[in-house]
Amino acid sequence: MALLTLHRKQFFRLAIPYWVFLNEQPIGIMQSKEVSIQMPEGEYDLGIRILFRLFKWQFHIGGSSRVRISEGEHLHLQIKDKERWWNILFDIDLVFWLAKFFFTLPHPWNIVYEVVSNGFFAIWILRIWLIRKRYFQIEPITDK
Repeated sequence: MALLTLHRKQFFRLAIPYWVFLNEQPIGIMQSKEVSIQMPEGEYDLGIRILFRLFKWQFHIGGSSRVRISEGEHLHLQIKDKERWWNILFDIDLVFWLAKFFFTLPHPWNIVYEVVSNGFFAIWILRIWLIRKRYFQIEPITDK
């Protein structure tokens, strides 16, 4: 048997759970910084997804990679979120949006803020939709 270990960068104690797929079949949910999977040797399609449900519809963002693992091998893979800077900008905008409930901007600046904030949100949603199938990068770790 071979061992596959998935690692992810996680800044906070609570993190969004990732679904792990092998050959398009769900095998579990990754909730910690790393998870190990014992499996027979072979070639697999490894997929990582975040699933969202809205009423009867289901959406997902994720990434996949072809993985070859041989008998007795311990393969370490890193899951990278390539949209980290976009998410940081979105979080900053979210803080400003929440602050808007407590503070009021003067007349010309409130319109500027609304246009910039709503435009940024529209661009962010469009970008996530366009890269939804390759949101995550799965790369081997060489220093383990």
